[in-house]
Amino acid sequence: LAEEVVMHISQMLLPLARISFIGHSLGGIITRAALAHPSLRQYADKFHTYMSLGSAHLGYQYSENTWVDGGMWFLKKLKNSTALHQFSLSDAKNPYQTFMYRLSEAPSLTTFKNILLVASPQDGYAPFYSARIEVHARSLKDAKAGSLHLQMVQNLLRPLQEAGTNIVRFEVHFHIQGRGLDGTIKRAAHIMLLESLPFIRQLLSTNRHYFE
Repeated sequence: LAEEVVMHISQMLLPLARISFIGHSLGGIITRAALAHPSLRQYADKFHTYMSLGSAHLGYQYSENTWVDGGMWFLKKLKNSTALHQFSLSDAKNPYQTFMYRLSEAPSLTTFKNILLVASPQDGYAPFYSARIEVHARSLKDAKAGSLHLQMVQNLLRPLQEAGTNIVRFEVHFHIQGRGLDGTIKRAAHIMLLESLPFIRQLLSTNRHYFE
């Protein structure tokens, strides 16, 4: 992704003024990883707004969706998926060496003027607290992994606060008709964050000043 962005910039006919990024779900995490790449640091002074929609910035430590938890466990056993191990912070024996923790230490967002975190409590795929980068209450009583969770939150938020970055959190509620499979496994809201055109239009039109 970092190389694609650099290539796109090199082919622009107009002078580069500002760069903003919007990522949905895993895309928000991939964007953060790309932003930490040395090839993009040359444009850091141009970074303006970063928006994520339903991106689990803190992984799935305290997911409350038993369907997703069960599915992740099964797929990790069946396919040994690297991404699933990374999101569940099980890709290294030392949790402080996992991909998600190391990414939380990367200064990839500190040069943005605005950080917009869009999340829905109806979304069972990206835990609400994780998509909003907030402390989960369970971590305060979790003697085993609570300190890891708290440190990740601190790693992400403290540099932004020190830099005076504008952090805005959006709580989105959808009217989901019927349940069906997507409703049962709480995937509907996760998909609608990207595919609901009325929502996307309203979100961008009412917040266009963050991208101007």
